[in-house]
Amino acid sequence: MLVDATSAGYAAATRPHNSSVEQRPARVALISRPEDLAPALAEVVALSRSRGAPLEVVPQATGHGAGAPVNGGAVLLDTSQLAGVSIDPRRRTAVVGAGATWAAVNAAAERHGLLGLAGSAPSVSVSGYTFGGGIGWLVRQDGLASGALRAVHYVDGAGRRRTAADDAADDVDGEALWAFRGAGGVGIAHTLELDLVPAPDLHAGALLWHADALPDLVGAWSSTLGAVGSSVSSSIGVLHVPPLPAFPQELHGSVAIHLAIADPDGPAAAAPLLHALRAVTAPVVDTWGPTDAAGLARIHFDPPTATPAIGDARWLDASTPGIAEALLATAADDDAGMVMMEIRHVAGAPARRTGAVVTPPGEFIYHAVAPLNVIPRQRSQAAFARARSVWTTADAGTTPGSWVEGAARVPDALPPDVRARAAAIADAVDPDARIRRTRLLG
Repeated sequence: MLVDATSAGYAAATRPHNSSVEQRPARVALISRPEDLAPALAEVVALSRSRGAPLEVVPQATGHGAGAPVNGGAVLLDTSQLAGVSIDPRRRTAVVGAGATWAAVNAAAERHGLLGLAGSAPSVSVSGYTFGGGIGWLVRQDGLASGALRAVHYVDGAGRRRTAADDAADDVDGEALWAFRGAGGVGIAHTLELDLVPAPDLHAGALLWHADALPDLVGAWSSTLGAVGSSVSSSIGVLHVPPLPAFPQELHGSVAIHLAIADPDGPAAAAPLLHALRAVTAPVVDTWGPTDAAGLARIHFDPPTATPAIGDARWLDASTPGIAEALLATAADDDAGMVMMEIRHVAGAPARRTGAVVTPPGEFIYHAVAPLNVIPRQRSQAAFARARSVWTTADAGTTPGSWVEGAARVPDALPPDVRARAAAIADAVDPDARIRRTRLLG
C-alpha cells in the first residue's frame, strides 16, 4: 500500500536510524508481508505513468545505512514490518524477515545456545548488515555474516518472487546469492535463511581509561595481539564520552581509551591481552565477564536512538599495529572533529561459503564517526583526512561499505571485478532499473 506525507506510516518510515539526510519521497510503500511486494511495485509503475516520469523504488528496513537523498522522484519501500524470526535449533539455522533486527534474532537464538553473527549495534537490520558483509564480534572464529547466508527470498524488478540459493535452477538466482553475500544484494529481499553458531561460554566486555594513558595502552594492545586465541575479537579506540548514564560521571565530557573485547569460548584466550592493558593502569570501567547477546551488544556503546552522523572506514593490513598509536592520536584532542575512532582486529576470519565478500580484505579495520548535530561536516571531513594521512601506509585497498555512515555511495567498497560482476547481476534482476542499486554499486 502506498501512502503519502499525510500518513503516520509515512512519517515513521522516513525517520531512519541515521538521520543525516532528509527523506521526502513521493510515497511510502508499507510492506507487512512478502505478498505485498509485487502489488506495491505495480502501484509504483502505475503512479509513474500517471506522473509521466519513472519513480525509483528505495528499499529500507532500519535506515542504519541511510545516506543518499530520497526525494519526490522516489518511493520508499519500508520493510521494517517484515520482522518475523524462526529458529531451527537442530539445523542451527534462522529464517528471518528482512526487517528483523539482530536484537530480536539473538534473543530467540540464545535460548538454544546459539547466536547469529551480529554486529556492534543491536538495532541494525539483519538484511542490510549481512548483505554488506557483516563484521561482528564473533568474526575471528566464525567469519563474516555474509558467509553464513544460506538463501535469500526476494523479488525482481518485475515483482516476481524468486529464491537466491547455491543450488538454484536459474543461474540468475545463483548469481544473486553471490551478490547478496557482501556486494549489497540485488532486487528486494524479504526473507533470509542464515546459519547460527554455538557460543558455549560467551565472555565480553568494555574497558575505559583516561586518554593520557593512550601511548602505553595502545602499545600493550599492539604487542599482545599475537598472544590471544583465534576466537578473540577486539577493538581499541578513542571515545569522546558523552554525559550519559552508561558512563561514570568522572568521564563525562572527557576523552577516553576504549577497549571492546569478546570471546564465545570463555575467558582464557583473552587473558593475555586483558592482563597487559590492566597492567598499564587500572581501568575506570571494566565490564569483562560472562554475558549474553544483549551484553555483547553493549560493549561498543552504539547510540540507542536515531543520530545524524557521518563515518569513515578502511580495511588495513598486518602493519597496522605499527601505526596504531599515531592513528588514534589524531582523534584524541578535545576538538578532534569526531566522537569515536577505533581499530578493530579481525585477522584470521574463516570463509564459510563463496560470495562477493566473505572474508575480511584486511587484518584490521579503521573506523571513525562524527555526529552532524554536534560537529560541522567540514570539520569532520578534515579530521578524516588527518587520519587518512596516517593509515594510508597500511591501506589494504577497499572500504567496509556498511561502516561508512551517512554516505550516499561507497564506490571503493568492492574491487573492480567484484563490482562489475555484482552490477551485471543487478541489471539481470532489474533490467528497467526500477530499484535503487545498493550504495556499494551506486
